[in-house]
Amino acid sequence: MITERTDPRDQAAFDEWYDVMAAGVTAGREFPIVWTREEMRVSILRESPYFAKEMWGVRDDSGALAGILWIQLPLQDNPSLISLDISVPPERRRQGYGTALAAVAEERAAHHGRTVVHCAVDVPLGGEAAGQAFARANGLTPANVETHRILELPVEQAFLENLAAEVAEHHRGYRLVSWQDRCPDELVDAYAALESTFMTEAPQGELEIEAEAWDAERVRFREDQARAQGRSGWNTVAIAPDGTVAGSTELHLSSHDPVNAMQSGTLVAPAHRGRRLGLALKVRNHLELQRSHSERRVVHTWNAEQNTAMNAVNERIGFRPVETCEDWQRRI
Repeated sequence: MITERTDPRDQAAFDEWYDVMAAGVTAGREFPIVWTREEMRVSILRESPYFAKEMWGVRDDSGALAGILWIQLPLQDNPSLISLDISVPPERRRQGYGTALAAVAEERAAHHGRTVVHCAVDVPLGGEAAGQAFARANGLTPANVETHRILELPVEQAFLENLAAEVAEHHRGYRLVSWQDRCPDELVDAYAALESTFMTEAPQGELEIEAEAWDAERVRFREDQARAQGRSGWNTVAIAPDGTVAGSTELHLSSHDPVNAMQSGTLVAPAHRGRRLGLALKVRNHLELQRSHSERRVVHTWNAEQNTAMNAVNERIGFRPVETCEDWQRRI
């Protein structure tokens, strides 16, 4: 077998890499989520000051691609971290391809001076996944567990509106402001400041992870990349009586995927919790989604098991668990 770096500018090589990645990631899962080909292509080819990315593959003796490695390296924060995804289709497993790619990952971590390795393993409810034993064999240990939940659409509009009315009494004086795709200029600095706290305020278990550095420029970069990928997004923020951005939530969808929508981070700043803002923010965003994109059928969200408040919010709206996502970690 031969390991090699994949050039994403070579369309045939990228497509071959993507097909193997998707085959491995989606195998055996009822509700698999993977970036569409177009989204991933833009993400890799577009230069970013925030992440470096590498694509690697391993070929069998006939020259066919048998497995892939995807590497992400934060550049503005978390300088010790390297995030890895190794994907091998089921029919290729237990033949040494994953081990060969793990050796490449080890070398790349050393090359970049990274000392904390993160990877994620999707696990069926009450079951096991091949990735767990593979991660353990390569020296990683579980550091956090998130539950992947789905909400099948549509949700009755009256139900959502009643939820909004029910919680409104708890946050009088707060305003909910929504936008699509681009944060208003007058809010972008305050919104970026809240985003900077997400990694330290959202439960992360035992993961060794630092706060991310967010400013208006980084918000605009993310928005521009999303547009280039064919994504649309809805953000709703809660504005406190003193003008502070007290909480936020985001839903996004891809023009290349007609079925799925993603619930991204929801965060309420500690000083503003206990006012039912998390539920209010999510309900508002779901109403916006259904009014404009009634063709969507499934919304996906992930939350740590210990995030009891947000899990309760999701259950109230109607999300149900379908699998867990385990975050594994190793300090080199």
